[in-house]
Amino acid sequence: MVKPRILRILLTLVETTSIPLLVLCMIYLLTGYQILLPGLKLIPMARIIHTDLVLRVSFIILTLIHSYSGLIILCERRIKNNTLRTLIESTITGLIVIFTALFIIIEIMISS
Repeated sequence: MVKPRILRILLTLVETTSIPLLVLCMIYLLTGYQILLPGLKLIPMARIIHTDLVLRVSFIILTLIHSYSGLIILCERRIKNNTLRTLIESTITGLIVIFTALFIIIEIMISS
């Protein structure tokens, strides 16, 4: 069971990462459409922005923080059985660790 103080911190993380994630999603959508439709000129240098390392890593980090915090909050609020909640929270933690390792490996492969 997660302590109430940690739940408040997780809720704050979800709230603070939501707006930057929305902005990054819009940037990626607009630049992606602009790459697919060359006649569309919404954002200058769409290909450079769309493939930028800093934006990509920022997006991955924000997504992992937002996902993990949100899923733990959902588990704490919705699942009443302590054993099931602990099992699901452990599974979520394991999956986030696996995804983080996968993203690191992919980024290393892309950069080399």
